[in-house]
Amino acid sequence: MDNEKLVQLVTLEVMRQLKQKPAAIQENVALAEHKALAIFTGGTIGFEQGLVEIKKIQNLNFSVTVVLSAAAEQIIGIDRIKAELGSHTTIVTAHSPYPGDVLREAELVLVPVLTQNTAAKLAHTLSDTMISTLILQGLMMGKPVVAASNAADPMDSWRLQANMGKASPGLLKALRANLQKLEGYGIQLVQVTALAEESQKLLDRKSKTSVASLANKKSVLDAVAIKNASANGAKSIAVSRGTIITPLAKDVAREYGVEIILE
Repeated sequence: MDNEKLVQLVTLEVMRQLKQKPAAIQENVALAEHKALAIFTGGTIGFEQGLVEIKKIQNLNFSVTVVLSAAAEQIIGIDRIKAELGSHTTIVTAHSPYPGDVLREAELVLVPVLTQNTAAKLAHTLSDTMISTLILQGLMMGKPVVAASNAADPMDSWRLQANMGKASPGLLKALRANLQKLEGYGIQLVQVTALAEESQKLLDRKSKTSVASLANKKSVLDAVAIKNASANGAKSIAVSRGTIITPLAKDVAREYGVEIILE
């Protein structure tokens, strides 16, 4: 633990005993919001529900940056995105500089509408557009990529209702093979209605992994670690025997309903 963290820990404990709440310190330990990249292609199958799911993800304390393909910018439009997701939403278009920094900071890469065209490009590792480049680079960075496959599935119910379920066996096999390749690359394919739910599950798994790693490395368990664990959905935090658990950490754990488990 560095000196600044130790000073903050001691100060918090003293203030707790004095039954005071130092606002400045509370601000310093405030949880940073999560970041996600939502990539919209020009597809329309599942688009409306996709917007609903992205709004749910925003409610999970995610700051979502939206990337629009050239087709999506024409079909959907920037105004529609801002109207649905908020005027503060950062939007990247095909005319924008490549958002490499945004991709590096993102915890999740989301594709609310995976079209058959985009699926084919990705299946053959073609990075000839900003969209396919971002997704492939996200995979190479180890980013979780969650894509709604409705628009790319040749037998999806929406496509069948539009009288587009009459493809030959050969074409069906090729389109399904593309999706199987994407899953092999690490893309998690879901129904669009499950986009937010699956994103939450990924976040929970990541939180449990990082919390366990943090607990194993730290010799002191403080209140900040408890708050971070709770904010990420963890109900327990495991620490090795011999770890110093501060009184404030114990109080916060009781308040937030986080069980401290000694291993």
